[in-house]
Amino acid sequence: MSLTALFLGYGRMGASLGEAWIEADLVQRIDAVDPHRAQDVKARVYRSAAELPDTIYDLVIVAVKPAMAREALAAVSIARLRNASIISVMAGVSIATLEQALPIACPVVRSMPNTPVMVHQGCVGLFGGISVTSPLRDKISQLYNAVGKSYWVETEEQLHAITALSGSGPAYYHLFSEALADAGERLGLPSELAKQLAAQTALGAATLQCGDGANFSSLRQEVTSPNGTTHAAIEVFEKDSALRCLVTEAVVKAHQRSIELSQG
Repeated sequence: MSLTALFLGYGRMGASLGEAWIEADLVQRIDAVDPHRAQDVKARVYRSAAELPDTIYDLVIVAVKPAMAREALAAVSIARLRNASIISVMAGVSIATLEQALPIACPVVRSMPNTPVMVHQGCVGLFGGISVTSPLRDKISQLYNAVGKSYWVETEEQLHAITALSGSGPAYYHLFSEALADAGERLGLPSELAKQLAAQTALGAATLQCGDGANFSSLRQEVTSPNGTTHAAIEVFEKDSALRCLVTEAVVKAHQRSIELSQG
C-alpha cells in the first residue's frame, strides 16, 4: 500500500505500530510529531506540527495522551487532513469527541491495541464511525494484522470490554506469572530459573490456546490426570469458583473504570 501516514505521538505504542508498518511495506512514508522522540526510528520525527512538510496524509494516527487529543488535532492544518482517515489508539476518547476536535469531517476509527504489538503478537479491538467504508476497514485490518490480530466490534461501547479483557489483559498474565515464579522460589528453585519456567510455560500454553479449534477447557483437562499433581492444584483454584470469581470481579472493575475515564 502506498500510504502516507502522520503519527501524532510516537512513543512506545505509536512507534511499535509505525515501525512495523514500514517494515511490512504497508506504508510508503511516516511523519511523526513528538517533541520527546529522538530520530532513532525509520519515521521522520518533527518536534511540532508547524515543522511538518506540505503533505496530504492518507492516515493520521492519534497516539498522544487522551488529554492532549484536541490540541494535537487542532495543530494539523486542514490541507494535510483533506484526504485523511483518523485512527485513534487512545483509551476513553469517543469518536464523537474526535470528530468534534477535527477541523473538517474525516472517517474516524478507534483502536484498542495491547502491549504485545511491540513483539508483533498484539490483540487489537477496532470500531469505526458511520463514514468508515468496507475498503477502509480492510485496509486498517491489514495494518493491525502486521502486529498481531485485529477484531472489529459492532458498537463503540464494546471497546470498554475489549479494554478490560485484552487491553489490560497482558498485566493479568504477568501478575499470574509473577505469582507462579514466586511459588517456584518458595519450593526451592533459583529465582531466575523460576521466572524462565513461568514465562516458557505461559508461552507454550498460549500457543496451544491459539491453535485451530482449541478449547480452553479441553486443554486444561488434558493436563489434569485424576488425583494427580495438576488435579491437586486445580482443586484449590476451583474451590467455590474462587479463581473464576476473582477474575470476573477484576475484569468488571476494569470495565467500569474504562467507562468512568471516557466520561471525564
